Amino acid sequence: MHHRPAVEIKGLHYAYPDGTVALRGVDLLVEEGEAVGIVGPNGAGKSTLLLHLNGILAGRGEVRIFGLPVEKANLREIRRRVGLVFQDPDDQLFSPTVFDDVAFGPLNMGLSREEVAEAVSCALELVGLEGLEKRSAYHLSYGQKKRAAIATVLSMNPDLLVLDEPSSNLDPRARREFSELLQRTRITKILVTHDLPFVFENCERVVVMDGGRIVADGDVFSILSNEELLKKHGLELPYGFYPMHREMDGHRVEEDRG
Repeated sequence: MHHRPAVEIKGLHYAYPDGTVALRGVDLLVEEGEAVGIVGPNGAGKSTLLLHLNGILAGRGEVRIFGLPVEKANLREIRRRVGLVFQDPDDQLFSPTVFDDVAFGPLNMGLSREEVAEAVSCALELVGLEGLEKRSAYHLSYGQKKRAAIATVLSMNPDLLVLDEPSSNLDPRARREFSELLQRTRITKILVTHDLPFVFENCERVVVMDGGRIVADGDVFSILSNEELLKKHGLELPYGFYPMHREMDGHRVEEDRG
């Protein structure tokens, strides 16, 4: 079987109907199993790029997901394989109960009642919301809503999880729980965020965007310890945070600083 990257983008350009150019020739390759953070100032084109991954937007250039071109004929399959979690969970939760929200995707895929119930209970267990099936999302805390929004895509058993500002508006405890949830979710992940420590915790690789282009792409340590690069593109590490070498499986990981 020929190996296919999870995401393959070549020469992607996009302008909004009002003429605002958001993407100016983006090339990006994400291998299966990678966790990639996309960072950059406001207006860099990060969210616009995300919306191309499941065909909400379509620009000039080539976008392939697991080898499938993102085009009308493939959209159903691509939207099953790409779980897109929006910044605001209220954009994702609109049914009377948590169960109905999480069942929405599997029902649309034509699964049987039993299969839908199984998919929902697995997804809710993964995000730690089991037992809340009958609750209305309206009555959940913000952190629980974020987790419910993830459950609505995990119930489709996606191969790629794409998250827009996953840690925004979360208090420290909810943020930590969300981070742990992401680390347990062993599929390809792309996170767009301003929260650089969150990227450090959850990604091995960082892509920096600015002005609709990718301006840097490298391992999380070398990008986040490059203060000059961050400053140049309007990114700041929080006061007192400095990325340290990580211990992995008991071995200190030395980064090549050359």
